[in-house]
Amino acid sequence: MHRLPATLPILFICEISFLLGHGLIMTLLGVRMSLEGFPSQMAGLLMSSFSLGFVLGSYLLEKRIRSVGHIRVFAACAGLLAVTAMLHGLWVNPWAWLAWRLFGGIATAGMLMVMESWVSGESTNENRGRVLGLYMIISTLSLAGGQWMLNFGDPSGPALFSVVGILFALSLVPLSIYRMHGPSQHHNVQPQKIRLKALYQRAPVGLVGAFTAGLMAQAFFAMTPFYGQEIGLSTGETARFMAITTLVALFAQWGLGRLSDRIDRRKVILWMAVTMVISGSLISFAARTEFMVLLVVACFHTAMLHTLYSLSLAHTNDWLEPGEVVAANAKIMIWYGIGSIIGPFSASLVMQVAGPDGLWLFLGGAALALSLFVTARLLKRRVNEPEVEQEPFVAVPSMETPHFAELDPRLEHDQLEFHFEEPSRD
Repeated sequence: MHRLPATLPILFICEISFLLGHGLIMTLLGVRMSLEGFPSQMAGLLMSSFSLGFVLGSYLLEKRIRSVGHIRVFAACAGLLAVTAMLHGLWVNPWAWLAWRLFGGIATAGMLMVMESWVSGESTNENRGRVLGLYMIISTLSLAGGQWMLNFGDPSGPALFSVVGILFALSLVPLSIYRMHGPSQHHNVQPQKIRLKALYQRAPVGLVGAFTAGLMAQAFFAMTPFYGQEIGLSTGETARFMAITTLVALFAQWGLGRLSDRIDRRKVILWMAVTMVISGSLISFAARTEFMVLLVVACFHTAMLHTLYSLSLAHTNDWLEPGEVVAANAKIMIWYGIGSIIGPFSASLVMQVAGPDGLWLFLGGAALALSLFVTARLLKRRVNEPEVEQEPFVAVPSMETPHFAELDPRLEHDQLEFHFEEPSRD
């Protein structure tokens, strides 16, 4: 068995602290806005602002990593996140929060970019699959754990925002106290350009599925805590709801991914979309019964929702040459990002008109549109459409930067070239 590089456990400790804070603030903001009486569209705007910052950060901070190094960028982003988190508690103003979330999105992208590129640079052909699995498990458990931490304090006060700031600040400690440099052999795939039109012509379901995944996933994270408070869930129930529906993704990605390796991924995506339509239409009725009934029905919905992006990306990669993977994944991530910017605010507008149940009306409507699109593509499939050999499914987290493609265990080192040059002193 190949041992992991010594730097990776340190990075994973940083990841745990960072994602605990991220999971907590995502749920805390929705709950606090409901308690403050903010309109639902403000909750949507906040997540849209965060998503806009995340997309900008994914492309603006790469030059800073090249010029000043991984550790400095990570420390700067962690510090910025800690400050903005505590500012939420010190100045409770929705318009100020929009600015904090924009900067929070930029800093979050920077931290993820550092971790993904570093983990990739320290991985080899032999251990990349195991490293990716550990990265995914830690990501999901940490996000869920952060949402559960909503029970640790009163969401109507500033204390939990301070906890978030502390977690973000602690995430930079391991990198600061160990004598270490950036990744020893960071690499990137030799890019081969692919136009958006060509990408759509090859895998339209993948591109539309990624956009829909961004639309739905970020609307869910932004508006579900707000929804929970509006229908009368306690703070503890809201925390459990968010944590458990997030954990479901860990098992759903494994099961649905294995299934999609055996049959046409488009059919799996269609089945997933139909499941989301059905479960979305039932959640409003489940919410009027017992909490456990609501939770079970919601888990069927989120199991599909949190897996949709992974399946869409896997389907697209089936139709790509190795050299096209990074360029294509960047385009797919842009469309996921566009969806994540549009989705939260759109969902909040539907909730303003239809009430709290408007969240599931929006999510179910998006899933219905996807199911109709996939059905049309399957029916329109040309007789002479070439058969494609599907690559093994690779799960991806709900947030990623363009560097996540380098963690794909299907990519070999002979397809890679060094990309970053770490400064001699970090």
